[in-house]
Amino acid sequence: MTAWPLISVVIPTYNRANLITDALESVLQQSYRPVEVIVVDDASEDNTRRVVEAWGLVNNLSSVFTLRYIQQAKLGGNAARNRGIEEATGELIAFLDSDDTWHTEKLEKQAAYFTESSVGAVYCGVQHKDFTTGNILEPSGRLYPQGYLLEEMLVRDVTAQTSAYIVRKPVFEKVGCFDTDLLARQDWDMWIRIACDFKIACVPELLVDFREHAGERTASYPQKEINGYRAIRKKYAPLLKKASLPCRLQARSTYLKRMGRVHFKHKISKPKAFAYALGAIACWPLDFDTWAAGTGMLLPQNFRKSLHRSWNTLFGRTRLAIRSH
Repeated sequence: MTAWPLISVVIPTYNRANLITDALESVLQQSYRPVEVIVVDDASEDNTRRVVEAWGLVNNLSSVFTLRYIQQAKLGGNAARNRGIEEATGELIAFLDSDDTWHTEKLEKQAAYFTESSVGAVYCGVQHKDFTTGNILEPSGRLYPQGYLLEEMLVRDVTAQTSAYIVRKPVFEKVGCFDTDLLARQDWDMWIRIACDFKIACVPELLVDFREHAGERTASYPQKEINGYRAIRKKYAPLLKKASLPCRLQARSTYLKRMGRVHFKHKISKPKAFAYALGAIACWPLDFDTWAAGTGMLLPQNFRKSLHRSWNTLFGRTRLAIRSH
């Protein structure tokens, strides 16, 4: 790049005193350093603030980047990210959840993609790891779509979680900030809005560790997931009406498959989960993953997980990938 942009890192947090220093350390180890790190604390009740401030003192950050700690009333993760966006001074904003970590070259590799003015955001690959053991939990092979992704994004989030994204700050002036009315899938909602006006690029490498742990995540609350899926489908119904017929059918099928996955995973109702899966297949039978979702509900759990891993080791980068279970 002829001129490297300034990057602000936004880290929303809540009761993550035992995890957040790993996230901060992964920022400190970046080969391309940000200009600032903004930690927005959503009214933590533990000693998160003391932990962050102590980490900053120990690492003598004055010659590295500015560390800013902002405390807010408990308004939720979306509001915390939005506060970070408002406070950020960099041209680019990189998001990092306080229980995730980055690989050393993440910012450097993603920043290089912003030389193209039509690119509004860049994501990268993510691997799921067990926080306690460090074991990789899911196969890493997958497809990495990029470009103008609106129709694909209306069907499902074909990209990645928030910790994998860097977004130009002016993009938020056009598409708005994170939707504080959504309690789940607010990242997918944001990527849809970005995809309406900008290209989304990708570094197809595993540069983020999404760490599974016993603490709170949105996925711990199935009703939030269900409500989030329903809200996004309703919110973008006008866009779907303008989309192609295959897009509309795939979006409906994917919605039903998600409902089935949540009902099955959280043991809400196996018969209802299977009914959702059958509805998804009937709506769009051309998606292999939808057949896999329904079939997986009939298999023992350990065998299902083993088959998922083995299958995606071979077919993860093809249209035969098993994505969601």
